[in-house]
Amino acid sequence: MAILQTLGVASCLGGPLRSCGYAAEMLRDEFARQQPGLPGLQLQWHMLYPENRGPKEKKLSRLNQSISRFSQYWTEQSQAFLVIGGDHSCALGTWGGVLNGLQQPGKFGLIWLDAHMDAHTFATSPSGNIHGMPLAALLGKADQKLAAMYPGSAFINPENLILIGVRSYEHEEYDLLKQAAVDIVFADRINTLAPVLIKAIDKLSLRCGVIGISIDLDVIDPADAPGVETPAQDGIKAGELLEALSLINRHPKVLGLEISEFNPEKDRQNKTLVLMKAIIDAFYGGTL
Repeated sequence: MAILQTLGVASCLGGPLRSCGYAAEMLRDEFARQQPGLPGLQLQWHMLYPENRGPKEKKLSRLNQSISRFSQYWTEQSQAFLVIGGDHSCALGTWGGVLNGLQQPGKFGLIWLDAHMDAHTFATSPSGNIHGMPLAALLGKADQKLAAMYPGSAFINPENLILIGVRSYEHEEYDLLKQAAVDIVFADRINTLAPVLIKAIDKLSLRCGVIGISIDLDVIDPADAPGVETPAQDGIKAGELLEALSLINRHPKVLGLEISEFNPEKDRQNKTLVLMKAIIDAFYGGTL
């Protein structure tokens, strides 16, 4: 049985709601319901919880430092990992830690599957929610307040970042990404996801030694994934995502997979929870 190092981030500090902080615990229980003796993927869980006291920004800064220590260690060990976040601000820690752990951080590539661009700063965000800001920090475009929450010592080269599935954004974050010449594949330009994802992997593989994949569940159409924090219509079908991930199953250059923004209060009959497990099985199923 394959064992996958898994970090659960039980936090919703970066978003507007509280319930997404339960995602990791619920998914851990869903995997535990797998019948003993059946072949499958075993997740080795490590749980992180935010502090109860202090300003939100300080708590997020310390939480992302903790996240980064896990992902940095696994990167240094060349060990495949999974991060189950609450809100998508966990990406500051996940990928900041990976960059810290690489001898050549300039050769790290990131595929970002999301309905949103997540490239605001505090100066441009209409909500002030940090889950809409991680890419600005990862690109080194953060303002002082946001930069204080980023634990990385290096940044992603813009040419090594590809956004897929975008369909809801503000012009300020679009301008930031376009000025940096980041590759964006909008949802309405995707006929089938598999060739888009494979093309992205192949493109990054030419110049990157290590690749990460970050999935915001709202990239999926709400009909297939109702339990998300910030749903957006006309998304990618769940079946297309599972097929695409199965085609790049355990790709040798993909070190880590991150999943975020599950909101159990909006889920229907555990549809999105079960889909999260299917996503992990599609990519990491088999022998690691």
